[in-house]
Amino acid sequence: MKATIPYIEKKFAEFNAKCFGGKLAPLPIRLGNGRSFLGKLMYKRRRVPFNWWRYSDFVLVISTRFDLPEEVVEDTILHEMIHYYIHSHRMEDTSAHGKIFRRMMNNINRRYKRHITIRHKYTAEEQESDTERRQHFVCVSALSDGRTGVTLAAHTRLLQLWDAMPQVPSVSECSWYITSDPFFNRFPRSITPKIYAASDEEVRQHLESASRLIRTGNQVRMEDENQNEE
Repeated sequence: MKATIPYIEKKFAEFNAKCFGGKLAPLPIRLGNGRSFLGKLMYKRRRVPFNWWRYSDFVLVISTRFDLPEEVVEDTILHEMIHYYIHSHRMEDTSAHGKIFRRMMNNINRRYKRHITIRHKYTAEEQESDTERRQHFVCVSALSDGRTGVTLAAHTRLLQLWDAMPQVPSVSECSWYITSDPFFNRFPRSITPKIYAASDEEVRQHLESASRLIRTGNQVRMEDENQNEE
């Protein structure tokens, strides 16, 4: 399922009464499209006397990028509600997911048979549910151990990564492509040389509609464009 704002509002009220004693004030709720998060609590903070932080202007954001089991969506909402409880009650934890967070998480999991976690690991089915077409700059690397690696460059770091990838010790050869195939949505965009192992057959299959990129100085263009100019 993909959450809606009315659904999140309903679950927030339900969990607030059941798990948090009704001690959480309603807050704005937004839908996001993030790949790196299922949910997040946004807020402003300022330092107050005695080196404490005061948090305000809370906003709950739930990503709808992936089609997820309802239980995962519910646990995501609960995860962010724990953050909200800690910050809105001015509790100082040892880290973002420190002792207080883990104690509350474990207590809710035990009492209400939930499965809240610190970080969600996407299943293959969840990753494949993201079928939106987005433009990707893809580096395909032949690795020295025979495997194939994939790196997606953040648009602002294309030239830097183009220079950096051949310098990675495990890379024996690399080539660049531009594609909108949803297969590549599963890989995070990188600003440093991060390589993700993938099936060579699968990668090549999903590059069939891609255009190869070539570089001249600081200009990157599709190989087909050069051939048309000639």
